[in-house]
Amino acid sequence: MKSRRIQHWLILLTFCASLLGPLPAARAQANLQATTAQAILEAMTPEERVGQLFLVTFRGTDTGPESQIYDLIVNHHVGGVVLAAGNDNFIAEPETAAGARQLISILQTIESDATTQNLGGQVPRNIYVPLFVGLSQEGDGSPHDQILSGLTPLPDAMAIGATWGTDLSRQVGKVLGSELSALGFNMYLGPSLDVVESPDPAARSDLGTRVFGGDPFWVGEMGRAYVAGIHEGSN
Repeated sequence: MKSRRIQHWLILLTFCASLLGPLPAARAQANLQATTAQAILEAMTPEERVGQLFLVTFRGTDTGPESQIYDLIVNHHVGGVVLAAGNDNFIAEPETAAGARQLISILQTIESDATTQNLGGQVPRNIYVPLFVGLSQEGDGSPHDQILSGLTPLPDAMAIGATWGTDLSRQVGKVLGSELSALGFNMYLGPSLDVVESPDPAARSDLGTRVFGGDPFWVGEMGRAYVAGIHEGSN
């Protein structure tokens, strides 16, 4: 079971890495990616395989050799990170977007260097796999957006759902995918495909404007279009 789970993560890693380059042109290319994922898995040490299962958070923007995130990447081989405003991972405007791009670039460089250099006395790792870098950016500003400056202001899911227009949902997703990809993000934590049946703002479980609506079919259709737009925008 654990082996299959690790293989699943490696296939996901290969797929997300492919978002940084041209899209596959044929089924043969997809099969090649699966083969490559298996080869990557076999080249990893047990410690590296376990590390790939973890997406971690960290506080601040310090990535120096004494920082916690440096240790997690270099010595514990984590598969990725999730950035959040609540963890102070973003600097103040007007440099918020530029700072995020720089932070992501540094994190990926640490991961790359860990495979080729003797960092902190550690033996270089066997193989380089880019980090997942994830973000939740749900629209309509604080508190559900993490980056509040430098990106196109976008509506929340309920505002999109109120249009009953899948093309509009796709367009919003396309803008978001394009801008997040330009900053270096390769994992988007969303959208929420929950369904609001009985709105109750007083309940902690109520997701409010973070969902597309109360009809399961249309939530599915709007969500499908949104995700398609993210894929299109991020190429």
